[in-house]
Amino acid sequence: MSLMNALCCCFSSPETPVTQPNETQPLLQGKPQSARKARPAHNETPQRSGRFIARHVGIPELDQRFKDVAEIFNLQQGHREAMAECLSALRDRYGCSHGDGLSEYLKRIKEEHGTHHQVTFQMKGYDFSLAVVPNDEVPSKLRRTQDSIRGLCQASKAIVAASTKLQEMIGWLTKAEEQLANQVLEVAPAYQEQRRLEDNLKENLQECRRARELSATYREEAGKILNEAALLSGVNP
Repeated sequence: MSLMNALCCCFSSPETPVTQPNETQPLLQGKPQSARKARPAHNETPQRSGRFIARHVGIPELDQRFKDVAEIFNLQQGHREAMAECLSALRDRYGCSHGDGLSEYLKRIKEEHGTHHQVTFQMKGYDFSLAVVPNDEVPSKLRRTQDSIRGLCQASKAIVAASTKLQEMIGWLTKAEEQLANQVLEVAPAYQEQRRLEDNLKENLQECRRARELSATYREEAGKILNEAALLSGVNP
């Protein structure tokens, strides 16, 4: 089994395969979207951070499940933002465009630093990095680039791992929607409270579905980076 196949097996579930990279598309499709539908209101601005805030549904175990989904998705959102920041830093540092892949970044890095240093991608286990030889007297710009590549690797791996967990957790919640609705109605003694908890459950489930879609998008982006890094490192994806 090749190293990249091992990567896919480690991070993937049958429902969430790593998508092979499309070299004609940019590494990231845009800024993170919100998992919550914006609700215009007086003196309020639409929520744009992408955070998932779980609402109370009156059943401790179920409330905990929704909180766990929200926590993992919010962490994944943070990793996706970190991944975007690393790519942006590389683009700005070497004059690349938004649609360029890692191969173009490496080409630009070599063009600038190749006279005095040999620069290559390396992958050890599931970690990729930018190797520089000789590694003494490395320019500060190239050191920062190594840090950006290291951060890109860590964020990409974390996104893939979080996506696998989210797919499983959200799948359980959405499949049991009718059963969960009945349980929520049973714990609320008054009609008004029933409606409030029922609405909270519906919103939580809607957020779960949106988080699942966004998570799949982030996973595709991260998978593309991991696959390309493996190719540049000489590992068969």
